[in-house]
Amino acid sequence: MKRDRPVIPFLLAAAAIAGGALGCAGPPQTAHAKDTTLQDRITNTATFKVEVHKDIPYVTGPDVSSRQRLDVYRPVGRTNAPVLMYIHGGGWQVGSKFFIRHIGNAFAKHGIVTACVNYRLSPSVKHPAHIRDVARAFDWVRKNVRRYGGNPDDVFVGGHSAGGHLAALLALNERYLAEVGRSSDEIAGVIAISGLYRVGATSLIFRGFEPDANALVDASPEFHVDESQPPFIVIYAQNDLPLLDIQAIALAMQIERHGTPVRLLRAENRGHATLVMGIGKKDDPTTAAILDFVREYSGSAGRRPRARWDELPQPLFP
Repeated sequence: MKRDRPVIPFLLAAAAIAGGALGCAGPPQTAHAKDTTLQDRITNTATFKVEVHKDIPYVTGPDVSSRQRLDVYRPVGRTNAPVLMYIHGGGWQVGSKFFIRHIGNAFAKHGIVTACVNYRLSPSVKHPAHIRDVARAFDWVRKNVRRYGGNPDDVFVGGHSAGGHLAALLALNERYLAEVGRSSDEIAGVIAISGLYRVGATSLIFRGFEPDANALVDASPEFHVDESQPPFIVIYAQNDLPLLDIQAIALAMQIERHGTPVRLLRAENRGHATLVMGIGKKDDPTTAAILDFVREYSGSAGRRPRARWDELPQPLFP
């Protein structure tokens, strides 16, 4: 059951446009991207050829947007493979699955069916339209990924920046999966990269959120942590955007306090953009950490009891 949600900190200038490092230390389980044990786990000889299926609509009907599409990267010859649904970033206003095709190829080469997802963008739409699109995409993946060699019972969700926020929100705020008849206990694990996990008033500069206290709480992943979310890996860059390191550490600590497996990774000598641009490159420790996480928690979905979404607390600000 969701409880003990803090009052939203309106003074947090989370994810401001300028870059910079705050150099904060995380909890004891924090791992650094130079960790040699991670380097030892990197697989540089990915063996699968990749077959790409582009622009698949995950929503049908007369009012479907051209943004409600995804690409599937299939490791040829692999069956019953783990699946990663990956969500692009761009401040909820820009971005495309086109710019994350290197991620789809990278993980498919390692035997993971990867679905790269587009969603409707602001200012044409605002929260909760983005997360509702992501929930619909997840429902499509569960229903259809077997035809691409994936195991629908072994789906991870991940993303970077706005995509990291949406991946975390999908897993933590149960109501949007419930709208499509799904539950977050169907998620094997979450890969949250440089996301915004507390959406404050200053985040309205992104034009993706209404200036309403309840809406901002609803959109904040950290405020929906309970005792039964999926395992998480939370990744941020040493030189990330201001306060994203603090938000990553705070989310990881909140998840840990509730007894859920979580790993916190700081990518050394990386910035907000270079962190994600490096995924798939030889000896990239972030790639190694994600592959290790998928291997560790593959097959773990469906083992966590959840409160029903309609049992969640009433809004904090009636």
